[in-house]
Amino acid sequence: MDNVLLYSIESFPPLRESIQKINALFSAQEVDRSALARVIEADPILYTDILRFANAPQHGFRNPIKSIAQAASMFGLHSIRGMALNAAFKAHPFTDVSPYQISTDEWYKTMGLQQRFLELWLNKQHRPLLQSLGGLTFILEIGRLVASYALMFTDNPYRFTKKTPYELALEEKNIIEVSGDELAAKLFELWNFDPLLVDSLRNSLTPANGKEPRICAAIECGRRLFTLGGVEPFETVIPILNEYNFSVEDAKAAYETLLKE
Repeated sequence: MDNVLLYSIESFPPLRESIQKINALFSAQEVDRSALARVIEADPILYTDILRFANAPQHGFRNPIKSIAQAASMFGLHSIRGMALNAAFKAHPFTDVSPYQISTDEWYKTMGLQQRFLELWLNKQHRPLLQSLGGLTFILEIGRLVASYALMFTDNPYRFTKKTPYELALEEKNIIEVSGDELAAKLFELWNFDPLLVDSLRNSLTPANGKEPRICAAIECGRRLFTLGGVEPFETVIPILNEYNFSVEDAKAAYETLLKE
């Protein structure tokens, strides 16, 4: 990564102070639930967005979720962290993903589909794996935002044309020398995110290179099925599922359930 690109990452506007506090809580051996709730409740943007997401019809709760503590009990601490990250990026001063020829809403919709698929698929049989992702499932396409910032920083007017993850990563490397995922991973390193979260993002399309290949493979399935260009056939991920010893039937059931929602 050349000095200009590195400087563009270093100059990327920081996330809300609340996220730094949340990261600090998650760096402890055991997360303090009460402290986590207090941090989120003190930030109106995170608080409002998390409760909005928790009460979305897709979750099917009969009674409304009215507190962060209640949401944490229903979804788990790692999901709450992911919701907070998602909310923080929505409120970020830089939200331009136009170099990918999509709107911000389309970008968030893609990440929402990826997150929902992974939740439906992994929550029952592979819950520890889902928790290991540390909320990353909510922001799997964050590299597109960071790459857009790098383009703006370097006054590069390029518009990406590819939509599927592999083709897009190659196009990014041709234009800015590294993929958006690598840029985002570097940014998260600078922000002192968990090493496993950083590694999982960096290797989300190359599971064999990751510290936890099955985690990366699960992410790859979500990203390959739900792309910036739309929904891909389920058969796309069968080789990955077989290679990393996942149940094809479980993943397919989650995929089909999501398409019906």
